[in-house]
Amino acid sequence: MPSLPSFDAATNKCENPHVVILGAGASIAACPSGDKNGKILPSLQNLETVVGIEHITAEIESSVGTLGAGFEEKYSNLITIGSHKQEIQEINDKIHYYFSQLELPDSLTVYDYLILGLREKDAIFTFNWDPFLLQALLRCSGVTKPPNIFFLHGNVSVGVCQGCKVKGNAGQSCGRCSSPLTNTDLLFPVKQKNYNASGFLINEWNALRDYLKYAYFVTIFGYRAPFTDVEARQIFIDSFGVNSSREFAEVEIIDIRERKDIEDSWDQFVFEQHYSVWDNITGSQIYKHFRRSCDAFAMASLQCHPVPEFAPDGISSVSDLREFARKLYAEENSGDKLWKDHKNPFGP
Repeated sequence: MPSLPSFDAATNKCENPHVVILGAGASIAACPSGDKNGKILPSLQNLETVVGIEHITAEIESSVGTLGAGFEEKYSNLITIGSHKQEIQEINDKIHYYFSQLELPDSLTVYDYLILGLREKDAIFTFNWDPFLLQALLRCSGVTKPPNIFFLHGNVSVGVCQGCKVKGNAGQSCGRCSSPLTNTDLLFPVKQKNYNASGFLINEWNALRDYLKYAYFVTIFGYRAPFTDVEARQIFIDSFGVNSSREFAEVEIIDIRERKDIEDSWDQFVFEQHYSVWDNITGSQIYKHFRRSCDAFAMASLQCHPVPEFAPDGISSVSDLREFARKLYAEENSGDKLWKDHKNPFGP
């Protein structure tokens, strides 16, 4: 039997989390013209060229024959062959170095909207290796309690203490035992990714399973859910499938692909017609109901009392977005209802 999400009519707050899943498309949307220094954000389609590893794969192919049509297939076949370990390590090192040099532009980006537009009950899960999410977290800190963040394929900015089983910023020391944090391995695109390969990844993926079981709103931003990643797809489907509120929940997909391609990718994940598709973040629930995504959806769908949108329209700087979020955060902790008297909290 389906069950209603956890909604408190005394405060107008929904305690179920908003879960965000990020793919490479989110980072490309954050830096469409390159990062702060003009460095291109690679995708799997152009990674070899952008990172500068074409000569390595070409040299290997000169001795073993064609490895495949793209980086994912080439790397997978290299792992299967089991030789060329030195070349594989060089590929890994070059990719790690390239991504670690990327910097978020000073201008407002989608990552700033995500960090400030979600609450501490919410969670962001990213497949991306780049440091943008953590850089946005740093420059948006001190205003609100941010959402929880998890890295499903490792990340160049994340370090781990295997002994204490804690994660932190790469290059720093463990807050418990003072040992240097070790870099997380980047999980490269192989056909069998084995998400149980390390303690770090096990924790990240277990968190995804737990959050999807209780999510009331799910945003999928720039992630294709490739059919080649059978394990990941099954985790998504199984975890959200046992969500007791799934029939009431909503999924939104932010993607620039053709709508049919998007729907085919996520057909097994969504419930009936409980989904929407947007080509940028300004159409999303996170933007339209800043810091109120699940609450506003609950007010409309459970209480039959839609509330006004309150989006950061016209805001063009990180500092102004911080101030916008600060006012909402103050309202959350005031003890009053959200949308007291069901009016825009700062409007006329």
